[in-house]
Amino acid sequence: MDSPIADLAGLTLEVNSLDRALVFYRTLFGLEVGDHDAEHGWATLRVGRFQTLTLWEPVTRRPYKPELEGLHPRGAAHLHYAWQILPDDFDLCRQILAAHGCTFEEIDLGTPERPDVGLYFFDPFGHGLELRTVNPDDPRRPRLPLGQRPASHSPGDALPVIGLREVALAFGDYPAMLERLPRAYGFALAKEQPDRDFAQFTLGPQPEEDGNGTPRRWLYAWDPQVGLAQMLGGDHALVEFYADVPAVLERVRRAGLPHLSLPSGLAARDPEGHVFLFREVPE
Repeated sequence: MDSPIADLAGLTLEVNSLDRALVFYRTLFGLEVGDHDAEHGWATLRVGRFQTLTLWEPVTRRPYKPELEGLHPRGAAHLHYAWQILPDDFDLCRQILAAHGCTFEEIDLGTPERPDVGLYFFDPFGHGLELRTVNPDDPRRPRLPLGQRPASHSPGDALPVIGLREVALAFGDYPAMLERLPRAYGFALAKEQPDRDFAQFTLGPQPEEDGNGTPRRWLYAWDPQVGLAQMLGGDHALVEFYADVPAVLERVRRAGLPHLSLPSGLAARDPEGHVFLFREVPE
């Protein structure tokens, strides 16, 4: 049976200064503000046409997005997530990170025959970021197309990212998560790592074991652990997905999970404290 989860739509980061976070992400990534709610301390940045990155500074007695208040959502803490870049931009990204004073680590997850190199660095708020190359001509297509490459040509420009690739979440009860995510939401389990509690879910109709170069998007889930480049999986994350919303709603109801039906789709609270938003795939 095909997964009802179609693609990665967006994520929310918890930050301790919205103003500083906006400067960092607008300067380094060249992102434009889509929505901004100063009263509730959040701003949403556009990532191409179909994805978003939201920054939230918690303010006492002011819930994040009141329409979700019943689910007690928060932005993610110490979240590891990845951006997509083109292979020809890898060296330029190195130069841009250095020019902006970002310390980064280069890690190859591929083989000598098929390298799969990423650049890992941290934002000022403890979130672990990764730049990962994708092949735009790979036949394994994501449901929503890659973004258009921005006009970045020199180290003084913003990073030429073309989309969000993956998000990594921490789960205290790993075996329960491994059973629940496919059953209660329909996530497509691709594989587990043999040497640690680490599962990879393809955000698409079918699991895809080999992610090298693919422009498809991913959900990673692991137990609390320090991963590559000393990065952690996110706690109490708010992640948005494109999906067949009625199909996910049926699963969430059967699982007995707290949820809200919204004009924009469906929101559900996972037992581990993450909140997932599911939106219909845009035409």
